[in-house]
Amino acid sequence: MNLPQLDETPRIPEGGLREPQFDLQFSREQLLARMAVLQTRNEELAAYAHTVAHNLKNPLSVLVITADLLTDIPDLPRKELNEYLDQIRSVAYEMNSIVDNLLLLSEARQGHVETQHLDMAAIVASIRNRLGFMIKASRARLHVPETWPVAMGYAPWIEEVWANYLSNALKYGGDPPQVELGADSWPGGMFRFWVRDHGAGIPQEAQARLFTPFTQVGSPHVGGHGLGLAIVLQIVEKLGGQVGIESEPGRGSLFFFTLPAAPASR
Repeated sequence: MNLPQLDETPRIPEGGLREPQFDLQFSREQLLARMAVLQTRNEELAAYAHTVAHNLKNPLSVLVITADLLTDIPDLPRKELNEYLDQIRSVAYEMNSIVDNLLLLSEARQGHVETQHLDMAAIVASIRNRLGFMIKASRARLHVPETWPVAMGYAPWIEEVWANYLSNALKYGGDPPQVELGADSWPGGMFRFWVRDHGAGIPQEAQARLFTPFTQVGSPHVGGHGLGLAIVLQIVEKLGGQVGIESEPGRGSLFFFTLPAAPASR
């Protein structure tokens, strides 16, 4: 039986062979963009590690020195012993606060929350109570408005923004600190909330770096702002707002953040 012969010659479709189409330029641009993002992330991670080490090293050193003193001094009077124990407790609280801030920063960078109408008067009252010891110890005078505009946000995060701004104002707002809190309208359907101090102010060249994540300005006045303001930046941008500063040397500083106005307030 004769079998039919198979045609092994490949058939070329009409119009010729078609090669896969690749947009090489677009792929190259994507690759460069991805590399830039990865480089930025690596730089941030390196700065992040430096910031964590820097913020935890000092209180750890205090703990070690204080513990050594307690060990080396026999028959320490009860009054001095209590003072050393208070110092250890204070440093432990400080370290716990640093860890909490780092966790909050991680949450703000990765998490997603549903915004809600903010009761800003209640949030500010909570912060004043939370920082009550600091306010009393510094003999600060706080001026707070009786009413606040209604903005959209996430209350636990906004409480941390106020905590960072207000604690910095208490540290650097003069002796004794004179601190004002307030709010006003902002373009684009936003409200601006601010904290003003009457301290030494911050030089213009230093202001641009204040909110850069994990960057601390080499000045005794602003050395403690780095981590806190990095958290503020991440939180406020996540909620659709902006941060900023208005300051002149010798005339104090005003730190602000903006939030979308509640629909009924626009």
